[in-house]
Amino acid sequence: MTVSETDTHLDPDLSQEPPSSSEDVPEVSFGDFFHRIYQVTYSKTVGLVIILALAVLVLVGVLINQAPAGVWTDPDNRDAFLTQMQSQYGGWTSLLKVLGCFHIFTSIGFYVVIVALAISILGCTTHRIPQLWQRFRHPRVVVNDHFFAAARYRASVTTSLNDDQTIATAADKLKAAHYRVLHGDGASLYADKFSWGGFGTVLAHLSFIVIIIAFMITGLAGTATVLDLSVGGAPVPLGHGTNITLQATNFDASFDAQNRPVDYVSHLQVFDGASMVVDQDVRVNEPASYNTWGFHQNSYGMAVDVSVTNAQSQTEFSGPVRQQYTSDDGTLVAGRFVMSDLGLSVDVWTAASGAVSTDLQPGQLAFVVYRDGETDPADMQVVDQGQTVTILDLTFAFNRETEYTSIMVRQDPGVPWMWTGAILAVLGMTVTFTCRQRRIWLRAKDGTLMLASADKEDSSFRQNFTHLQAQAETWFPERSK
Repeated sequence: MTVSETDTHLDPDLSQEPPSSSEDVPEVSFGDFFHRIYQVTYSKTVGLVIILALAVLVLVGVLINQAPAGVWTDPDNRDAFLTQMQSQYGGWTSLLKVLGCFHIFTSIGFYVVIVALAISILGCTTHRIPQLWQRFRHPRVVVNDHFFAAARYRASVTTSLNDDQTIATAADKLKAAHYRVLHGDGASLYADKFSWGGFGTVLAHLSFIVIIIAFMITGLAGTATVLDLSVGGAPVPLGHGTNITLQATNFDASFDAQNRPVDYVSHLQVFDGASMVVDQDVRVNEPASYNTWGFHQNSYGMAVDVSVTNAQSQTEFSGPVRQQYTSDDGTLVAGRFVMSDLGLSVDVWTAASGAVSTDLQPGQLAFVVYRDGETDPADMQVVDQGQTVTILDLTFAFNRETEYTSIMVRQDPGVPWMWTGAILAVLGMTVTFTCRQRRIWLRAKDGTLMLASADKEDSSFRQNFTHLQAQAETWFPERSK
Protein backbone atom coordinates (compact mmCIF):
# COMPACT_ATOMS: atom_id res chain seq x y z
CA MET A 1 0.00 0.00 0.00
CA THR A 2 1.39 3.42 -0.91
CA VAL A 3 1.62 6.34 1.46
CA SER A 4 -1.23 8.15 -0.28
CA GLU A 5 -3.42 5.07 0.01
CA THR A 6 -2.66 4.82 3.70
CA ASP A 7 -3.56 8.47 4.24
CA THR A 8 -6.82 8.01 2.38
CA HIS A 9 -7.66 4.97 4.44
CA LEU A 10 -7.03 6.77 7.74
CA ASP A 11 -8.81 10.00 6.79
CA PRO A 12 -12.04 9.47 4.83
CA ASP A 13 -12.16 13.17 3.99
CA LEU A 14 -9.14 12.72 1.70
CA SER A 15 -11.07 10.33 -0.52
CA GLN A 16 -13.63 13.00 -1.32
CA GLU A 17 -13.41 15.45 -4.16
CA PRO A 18 -10.96 18.28 -3.46
CA PRO A 19 -12.63 21.57 -2.61
CA SER A 20 -12.93 24.21 -5.27
CA SER A 21 -10.24 26.89 -5.52
CA SER A 22 -12.53 29.41 -3.88
CA GLU A 23 -12.80 27.14 -0.82
CA ASP A 24 -8.98 26.92 -0.60
CA VAL A 25 -8.77 30.61 0.26
CA PRO A 26 -9.69 31.15 3.91
CA GLU A 27 -12.11 33.94 4.51
CA VAL A 28 -10.81 36.71 6.75
CA SER A 29 -13.40 38.92 8.35
CA PHE A 30 -12.86 42.63 8.74
CA GLY A 31 -12.51 42.11 12.48
CA ASP A 32 -9.78 39.49 11.99
CA PHE A 33 -7.97 41.74 9.52
CA PHE A 34 -8.12 44.70 11.92
CA HIS A 35 -6.90 42.51 14.78
CA ARG A 36 -3.88 41.35 12.75
CA ILE A 37 -2.99 44.94 11.91
CA TYR A 38 -3.43 45.84 15.57
CA GLN A 39 -1.06 43.02 16.57
CA VAL A 40 1.60 44.55 14.32
CA THR A 41 1.33 47.92 16.09
CA TYR A 42 2.32 46.49 19.48
CA SER A 43 4.88 44.02 18.16
CA LYS A 44 8.21 44.48 19.93
CA THR A 45 10.07 43.49 16.77
CA VAL A 46 8.28 46.12 14.70
CA GLY A 47 8.87 48.72 17.39
CA LEU A 48 12.59 47.88 17.46
CA VAL A 49 12.83 48.21 13.68
CA ILE A 50 11.15 51.63 13.81
CA ILE A 51 13.51 52.82 16.55
CA LEU A 52 16.52 51.60 14.55
CA ALA A 53 15.23 53.41 11.45
CA LEU A 54 14.82 56.58 13.51
CA ALA A 55 18.37 56.17 14.84
CA VAL A 56 19.72 55.85 11.28
CA LEU A 57 17.93 59.04 10.19
CA VAL A 58 19.23 60.92 13.22
CA LEU A 59 22.74 59.68 12.43
CA VAL A 60 22.37 60.99 8.87
CA GLY A 61 21.29 64.33 10.29
CA VAL A 62 24.40 64.42 12.48
CA LEU A 63 26.90 63.38 9.80
CA ILE A 64 25.57 65.46 6.90
CA ASN A 65 25.39 69.25 7.05
CA GLN A 66 21.83 70.39 7.64
CA ALA A 67 20.35 73.53 6.10
CA PRO A 68 19.84 76.16 8.82
CA ALA A 69 16.28 76.92 9.88
CA GLY A 70 14.39 78.84 7.25
CA VAL A 71 16.95 78.20 4.50
CA TRP A 72 15.43 75.14 2.83
CA THR A 73 11.99 76.68 2.43
CA ASP A 74 13.41 79.76 0.72
CA PRO A 75 14.33 79.04 -2.93
CA ASP A 76 17.11 81.64 -3.09
CA ASN A 77 18.72 80.58 0.18
CA ARG A 78 18.31 76.90 -0.71
CA ASP A 79 20.14 77.35 -4.02
CA ALA A 80 22.96 79.21 -2.28
CA PHE A 81 23.19 76.46 0.34
CA LEU A 82 23.32 73.71 -2.29
CA THR A 83 26.04 75.56 -4.15
CA GLN A 84 28.04 75.63 -0.94
CA MET A 85 27.44 71.90 -0.37
CA GLN A 86 28.60 71.15 -3.93
CA SER A 87 32.16 71.97 -2.93
CA GLN A 88 31.97 69.50 -0.03
CA TYR A 89 29.95 66.58 -1.41
CA GLY A 90 30.63 66.97 -5.13
CA GLY A 91 28.54 64.70 -7.36
CA TRP A 92 26.69 63.26 -4.35
CA THR A 93 24.98 66.60 -3.72
CA SER A 94 22.08 65.97 -6.14
CA LEU A 95 21.37 62.52 -4.69
CA LEU A 96 21.54 63.80 -1.12
CA LYS A 97 19.14 66.59 -2.08
CA VAL A 98 16.62 64.11 -3.58
CA LEU A 99 16.83 61.90 -0.48
CA GLY A 100 16.20 64.90 1.77
CA CYS A 101 19.49 64.45 3.61
CA PHE A 102 20.13 68.19 3.88
CA HIS A 103 16.88 68.70 5.82
CA ILE A 104 16.47 65.23 7.27
CA PHE A 105 14.30 66.31 10.20
CA THR A 106 11.65 67.80 7.91
CA SER A 107 11.93 65.17 5.16
CA ILE A 108 9.10 62.87 4.13
CA GLY A 109 11.07 59.82 5.29
CA PHE A 110 11.50 61.25 8.77
CA TYR A 111 7.80 62.09 9.01
CA VAL A 112 6.89 58.55 7.95
CA VAL A 113 9.14 57.03 10.61
CA ILE A 114 7.91 59.22 13.48
CA VAL A 115 4.27 58.62 12.48
CA ALA A 116 5.01 54.87 12.53
CA LEU A 117 6.62 55.34 15.94
CA ALA A 118 3.54 57.19 17.22
CA ILE A 119 1.29 54.38 15.95
CA SER A 120 3.54 51.78 17.59
CA ILE A 121 3.49 53.65 20.92
CA LEU A 122 -0.29 53.99 20.68
CA GLY A 123 -0.65 50.26 19.91
CA CYS A 124 1.58 49.25 22.84
CA THR A 125 -0.32 51.58 25.17
CA THR A 126 -3.80 50.42 24.19
CA HIS A 127 -2.61 46.81 24.46
CA ARG A 128 -1.35 47.45 27.98
CA ILE A 129 -4.32 49.42 29.30
CA PRO A 130 -6.59 46.33 29.82
CA GLN A 131 -3.80 44.66 31.81
CA LEU A 132 -3.35 47.76 33.95
CA TRP A 133 -7.10 48.02 34.45
CA GLN A 134 -7.30 44.37 35.46
CA ARG A 135 -4.51 44.86 38.01
CA PHE A 136 -6.19 48.03 39.28
CA ARG A 137 -9.80 46.87 39.52
CA HIS A 138 -9.56 43.07 39.70
CA PRO A 139 -6.17 42.06 41.11
CA ARG A 140 -5.38 38.44 41.74
CA VAL A 141 -6.30 38.02 45.39
CA VAL A 142 -5.88 34.27 45.91
CA VAL A 143 -2.52 32.50 45.54
CA ASN A 144 -1.53 28.95 46.45
CA ASP A 145 0.77 27.78 49.23
CA HIS A 146 3.67 27.27 46.83
CA PHE A 147 3.69 31.01 46.11
CA PHE A 148 4.66 31.79 49.73
CA ALA A 149 7.56 29.36 49.46
CA ALA A 150 8.92 30.45 46.08
CA ALA A 151 8.16 34.18 45.75
CA ARG A 152 11.07 36.60 45.28
CA TYR A 153 10.15 38.50 48.44
CA ARG A 154 8.90 36.40 51.37
CA ALA A 155 8.87 36.54 55.16
CA SER A 156 6.97 35.08 58.11
CA VAL A 157 5.97 36.28 61.56
CA THR A 158 4.97 34.01 64.43
CA THR A 159 1.85 35.02 66.38
CA SER A 160 -0.06 33.76 69.42
CA LEU A 161 -3.44 34.42 67.77
CA ASN A 162 -5.60 32.07 65.78
CA ASP A 163 -5.58 32.43 62.03
CA ASP A 164 -8.73 34.57 61.78
CA GLN A 165 -7.53 36.95 64.49
CA THR A 166 -4.08 37.17 62.87
CA ILE A 167 -5.45 38.06 59.46
CA ALA A 168 -7.95 40.53 60.93
CA THR A 169 -5.16 42.29 62.84
CA ALA A 170 -3.00 42.42 59.70
CA ALA A 171 -5.90 43.89 57.71
CA ASP A 172 -6.46 46.64 60.28
CA LYS A 173 -2.76 47.54 60.42
CA LEU A 174 -2.41 47.64 56.63
CA LYS A 175 -5.47 49.85 56.24
CA ALA A 176 -4.02 52.22 58.83
CA ALA A 177 -0.85 52.34 56.70
CA HIS A 178 -2.99 53.37 53.69
CA TYR A 179 -2.92 50.03 51.91
CA ARG A 180 -5.90 48.83 49.91
CA VAL A 181 -6.90 45.52 51.47
CA LEU A 182 -8.90 42.74 49.79
CA HIS A 183 -9.82 39.53 51.59
CA GLY A 184 -9.20 36.19 49.89
CA ASP A 185 -10.38 32.72 50.74
CA GLY A 186 -9.90 31.62 54.31
CA ALA A 187 -7.35 33.51 56.35
CA SER A 188 -5.67 35.35 53.46
CA LEU A 189 -5.27 38.94 52.26
CA TYR A 190 -4.16 40.91 49.25
CA ALA A 191 -2.89 44.44 49.93
CA ASP A 192 -1.41 47.10 47.69
CA LYS A 193 -0.42 50.75 47.54
CA PHE A 194 -0.63 53.01 44.50
CA SER A 195 -2.82 50.55 42.63
CA TRP A 196 -3.21 53.26 39.99
CA GLY A 197 0.55 53.84 39.66
CA GLY A 198 0.84 51.76 36.51
CA PHE A 199 -1.20 54.34 34.61
CA GLY A 200 1.78 56.69 34.87
CA THR A 201 3.30 54.79 31.95
CA VAL A 202 0.15 55.55 29.95
CA LEU A 203 0.63 59.26 30.58
CA ALA A 204 4.32 58.99 29.64
CA HIS A 205 3.51 57.15 26.39
CA LEU A 206 0.75 59.64 25.63
CA SER A 207 3.22 62.47 26.12
CA PHE A 208 5.48 61.01 23.43
CA ILE A 209 2.55 60.88 21.02
CA VAL A 210 1.59 64.49 21.80
CA ILE A 211 5.22 65.60 21.31
CA ILE A 212 5.34 63.82 17.96
CA ILE A 213 2.09 65.56 16.98
CA ALA A 214 3.66 68.89 18.01
CA PHE A 215 6.73 68.11 15.92
CA MET A 216 4.53 67.30 12.92
CA ILE A 217 2.49 70.48 13.31
CA THR A 218 5.66 72.56 13.57
CA GLY A 219 7.23 70.91 10.55
CA LEU A 220 4.16 71.06 8.32
CA ALA A 221 2.40 74.24 9.42
CA GLY A 222 5.14 76.25 11.10
CA THR A 223 7.35 78.78 9.34
CA ALA A 224 10.91 79.88 10.03
CA THR A 225 12.38 82.73 8.03
CA VAL A 226 15.86 84.16 8.51
CA LEU A 227 16.18 87.84 7.64
CA ASP A 228 19.52 89.63 7.39
CA LEU A 229 19.09 93.25 8.46
CA SER A 230 21.63 95.98 7.84
CA VAL A 231 22.24 97.79 11.10
CA GLY A 232 20.69 101.19 10.57
CA GLY A 233 19.45 100.16 7.13
CA ALA A 234 16.03 100.20 5.52
CA PRO A 235 13.18 97.99 6.82
CA VAL A 236 13.03 94.48 5.34
CA PRO A 237 9.65 92.89 4.57
CA LEU A 238 8.76 89.62 6.28
CA GLY A 239 6.54 88.33 3.49
CA HIS A 240 4.20 85.37 4.08
CA GLY A 241 1.27 87.54 3.01
CA THR A 242 1.79 90.06 5.80
CA ASN A 243 2.53 93.80 5.90
CA ILE A 244 5.19 93.24 8.55
CA THR A 245 8.65 94.78 8.13
CA LEU A 246 11.71 94.59 10.37
CA GLN A 247 14.42 97.15 11.00
CA ALA A 248 17.56 96.94 13.16
CA THR A 249 18.41 100.38 14.47
CA ASN A 250 21.39 99.27 16.58
CA PHE A 251 23.56 96.26 17.34
CA ASP A 252 26.03 95.63 20.12
CA ALA A 253 28.27 92.67 20.94
CA SER A 254 30.54 92.07 23.93
CA PHE A 255 33.48 89.66 24.04
CA ASP A 256 35.60 87.94 26.68
CA ALA A 257 39.39 87.96 26.98
CA GLN A 258 39.66 85.26 24.30
CA ASN A 259 37.57 87.37 21.92
CA ARG A 260 34.60 85.04 22.21
CA PRO A 261 31.15 86.61 22.14
CA VAL A 262 29.45 86.59 25.52
CA ASP A 263 26.44 88.68 24.52
CA TYR A 264 25.02 90.21 21.39
CA VAL A 265 21.86 92.20 21.12
CA SER A 266 19.89 93.87 18.36
CA HIS A 267 17.53 96.75 18.90
CA LEU A 268 14.64 95.64 16.72
CA GLN A 269 11.70 97.60 15.43
CA VAL A 270 8.80 95.75 13.83
CA PHE A 271 6.12 97.52 11.81
CA ASP A 272 2.72 96.22 10.75
CA GLY A 273 1.94 98.56 7.91
CA ALA A 274 2.69 102.04 9.23
CA SER A 275 2.26 101.08 12.90
CA MET A 276 5.25 100.16 15.05
CA VAL A 277 4.29 97.04 17.00
CA VAL A 278 7.67 96.05 18.50
CA ASP A 279 10.47 98.30 19.75
CA GLN A 280 12.85 96.37 21.99
CA ASP A 281 16.21 94.66 22.39
CA VAL A 282 16.38 91.07 21.16
CA ARG A 283 18.88 88.51 22.41
CA VAL A 284 19.32 84.80 21.75
CA ASN A 285 17.20 83.79 24.75
CA GLU A 286 15.08 86.92 24.88
CA PRO A 287 12.95 87.02 21.72
CA ALA A 288 10.32 89.58 20.86
CA SER A 289 6.82 88.62 19.79
CA TYR A 290 3.88 90.02 17.90
CA ASN A 291 0.64 88.12 17.35
CA THR A 292 1.72 84.60 16.38
CA TRP A 293 5.23 85.65 15.30
CA GLY A 294 8.40 85.32 17.36
CA PHE A 295 11.58 87.27 16.58
CA HIS A 296 14.82 85.60 17.68
CA GLN A 297 18.41 86.79 17.50
CA ASN A 298 20.15 84.33 15.18
CA SER A 299 23.63 85.56 14.22
CA TYR A 300 25.59 88.65 13.24
CA GLY A 301 28.66 89.68 11.29
CA MET A 302 30.01 91.85 8.52
CA ALA A 303 28.16 92.36 5.24
CA VAL A 304 28.08 94.52 2.17
CA ASP A 305 24.93 96.39 1.30
CA VAL A 306 24.18 96.01 -2.42
CA SER A 307 21.27 96.53 -4.78
CA VAL A 308 20.37 95.41 -8.29
CA THR A 309 17.94 97.19 -10.63
CA ASN A 310 16.77 96.29 -14.13
CA ALA A 311 16.49 98.47 -17.21
CA GLN A 312 13.08 99.73 -16.01
CA SER A 313 14.64 100.86 -12.70
CA GLN A 314 12.78 98.11 -10.83
CA THR A 315 14.59 96.59 -7.89
CA GLU A 316 15.57 92.94 -8.36
CA PHE A 317 17.55 92.68 -5.11
CA SER A 318 18.42 94.98 -2.23
CA GLY A 319 19.93 94.26 1.15
CA PRO A 320 22.98 93.05 3.05
CA VAL A 321 25.01 90.12 1.75
CA ARG A 322 26.79 88.22 4.49
CA GLN A 323 30.52 87.72 3.98
CA GLN A 324 30.61 84.12 5.13
CA TYR A 325 33.15 82.39 2.83
CA THR A 326 36.93 82.88 2.78
CA SER A 327 39.29 82.25 -0.12
CA ASP A 328 41.96 79.56 0.18
CA ASP A 329 44.72 82.12 0.74
CA GLY A 330 42.63 84.04 3.29
CA THR A 331 42.88 87.37 1.44
CA LEU A 332 39.27 87.53 0.20
CA VAL A 333 35.85 86.99 1.73
CA ALA A 334 32.61 86.43 -0.13
CA GLY A 335 28.87 86.11 0.13
CA ARG A 336 26.21 85.05 -2.32
CA PHE A 337 22.70 86.08 -3.24
CA VAL A 338 20.34 84.53 -5.77
CA MET A 339 17.83 86.10 -8.14
CA SER A 340 15.71 83.08 -9.02
CA ASP A 341 13.32 84.97 -11.32
CA LEU A 342 16.26 85.97 -13.50
CA GLY A 343 18.02 82.63 -13.29
CA LEU A 344 21.13 84.24 -11.82
CA SER A 345 23.30 83.83 -8.74
CA VAL A 346 25.88 86.39 -7.69
CA ASP A 347 29.04 86.01 -5.64
CA VAL A 348 30.17 89.18 -3.89
CA TRP A 349 33.92 89.33 -3.11
CA THR A 350 35.71 91.87 -0.93
CA ALA A 351 39.17 92.12 0.63
CA ALA A 352 39.42 90.36 4.00
CA SER A 353 39.91 92.59 7.02
CA GLY A 354 43.62 93.11 7.69
CA ALA A 355 44.68 91.08 4.62
CA VAL A 356 46.54 92.32 1.58
CA SER A 357 45.04 91.28 -1.76
CA THR A 358 46.37 91.95 -5.23
CA ASP A 359 42.87 91.47 -6.68
CA LEU A 360 40.81 93.90 -4.61
CA GLN A 361 41.68 96.99 -2.64
CA PRO A 362 39.88 98.08 0.52
CA GLY A 363 36.63 99.78 -0.45
CA GLN A 364 36.28 97.70 -3.62
CA LEU A 365 33.90 94.88 -4.41
CA ALA A 366 33.73 92.30 -7.20
CA PHE A 367 30.38 91.07 -8.56
CA VAL A 368 30.73 87.58 -10.11
CA VAL A 369 27.52 86.62 -11.93
CA TYR A 370 26.56 83.01 -12.82
CA ARG A 371 23.71 81.74 -14.92
CA ASP A 372 21.81 78.77 -13.45
CA GLY A 373 23.37 75.45 -14.37
CA GLU A 374 26.70 76.97 -15.42
CA THR A 375 29.96 76.77 -13.51
CA ASP A 376 31.82 79.46 -15.44
CA PRO A 377 30.85 83.06 -14.63
CA ALA A 378 28.82 84.97 -17.20
CA ASP A 379 30.62 88.19 -16.22
CA MET A 380 32.66 89.78 -13.45
CA GLN A 381 33.07 93.47 -12.63
CA VAL A 382 34.89 95.38 -9.89
CA VAL A 383 33.22 98.47 -8.42
CA ASP A 384 34.15 101.03 -5.78
CA GLN A 385 31.95 101.75 -2.78
CA GLY A 386 29.13 104.12 -3.68
CA GLN A 387 29.44 103.33 -7.41
CA THR A 388 27.50 101.19 -9.89
CA VAL A 389 28.38 98.82 -12.70
CA THR A 390 26.32 97.28 -15.51
CA ILE A 391 26.29 93.49 -15.96
CA LEU A 392 23.89 91.65 -18.31
CA ASP A 393 21.69 94.75 -18.64
CA LEU A 394 21.38 95.00 -14.86
CA THR A 395 22.74 97.79 -12.68
CA PHE A 396 24.70 96.55 -9.67
CA ALA A 397 25.39 99.04 -6.87
CA PHE A 398 27.86 98.72 -3.99
CA ASN A 399 26.17 100.93 -1.42
CA ARG A 400 28.36 100.47 1.64
CA GLU A 401 30.03 98.08 4.03
CA THR A 402 27.89 97.38 7.06
CA GLU A 403 27.23 95.14 9.99
CA TYR A 404 24.32 92.77 9.67
CA THR A 405 22.21 91.14 12.31
CA SER A 406 20.35 87.96 11.44
CA ILE A 407 16.86 87.62 12.92
CA MET A 408 14.93 84.36 12.77
CA VAL A 409 11.19 84.93 12.51
CA ARG A 410 9.14 81.93 13.61
CA GLN A 411 5.47 81.07 13.59
CA ASP A 412 5.06 77.80 15.44
CA PRO A 413 1.52 76.48 16.02
CA GLY A 414 3.03 73.35 17.57
CA VAL A 415 4.23 75.14 20.72
CA PRO A 416 1.02 74.59 22.79
CA TRP A 417 1.12 70.89 21.91
CA MET A 418 4.79 70.69 22.83
CA TRP A 419 4.11 72.24 26.25
CA THR A 420 1.19 69.83 26.75
CA GLY A 421 3.42 66.88 25.89
CA ALA A 422 6.16 68.10 28.22
CA ILE A 423 3.72 68.46 31.13
CA LEU A 424 2.31 64.98 30.49
CA ALA A 425 5.85 63.57 30.33
CA VAL A 426 6.83 65.09 33.68
CA LEU A 427 3.57 63.98 35.28
CA GLY A 428 3.82 60.46 33.82
CA MET A 429 7.45 59.98 34.82
CA THR A 430 6.74 61.31 38.32
CA VAL A 431 3.87 58.87 38.82
CA THR A 432 5.84 55.97 37.29
CA PHE A 433 8.94 56.37 39.44
CA THR A 434 7.48 57.67 42.70
CA CYS A 435 4.11 55.88 42.84
CA ARG A 436 5.06 52.37 41.81
CA GLN A 437 2.42 49.83 42.78
CA ARG A 438 3.39 47.74 45.80
CA ARG A 439 1.63 44.36 46.07
CA ILE A 440 1.69 42.06 49.08
CA TRP A 441 -0.07 38.73 49.68
CA LEU A 442 -0.58 37.52 53.26
CA ARG A 443 -1.79 34.26 54.73
CA ALA A 444 -2.25 33.12 58.35
CA LYS A 445 -1.63 29.45 58.98
CA ASP A 446 -0.91 27.53 62.18
CA GLY A 447 0.04 30.61 64.20
CA THR A 448 2.24 32.10 61.48
CA LEU A 449 1.61 35.12 59.26
CA MET A 450 3.27 34.67 55.86
CA LEU A 451 4.02 37.64 53.61
CA ALA A 452 5.10 37.37 49.96
CA SER A 453 5.38 39.39 46.78
CA ALA A 454 6.46 38.48 43.26
CA ASP A 455 7.29 42.00 42.05
CA LYS A 456 10.46 42.61 40.06
CA GLU A 457 13.79 43.00 41.82
CA ASP A 458 14.04 46.57 43.03
CA SER A 459 16.09 47.97 45.89
CA SER A 460 13.38 50.42 46.86
CA PHE A 461 10.69 47.76 46.96
CA ARG A 462 12.97 45.36 48.87
CA GLN A 463 13.57 48.09 51.46
CA ASN A 464 9.82 48.68 51.69
CA PHE A 465 9.14 44.94 52.07
CA THR A 466 11.77 44.61 54.80
CA HIS A 467 10.24 47.59 56.60
CA LEU A 468 6.78 46.00 56.37
CA GLN A 469 8.15 42.77 57.83
CA ALA A 470 9.62 44.69 60.75
CA GLN A 471 6.29 46.45 61.27
CA ALA A 472 4.43 43.12 61.18
CA GLU A 473 6.53 41.85 64.07
CA THR A 474 5.17 44.72 66.18
CA TRP A 475 1.55 43.89 65.36
CA PHE A 476 1.54 40.92 67.72
CA PRO A 477 3.15 41.92 71.02
CA GLU A 478 1.98 38.74 72.69
CA ARG A 479 3.37 36.49 69.96
CA SER A 480 5.11 33.30 71.04
CA LYS A 481 8.87 33.14 70.71
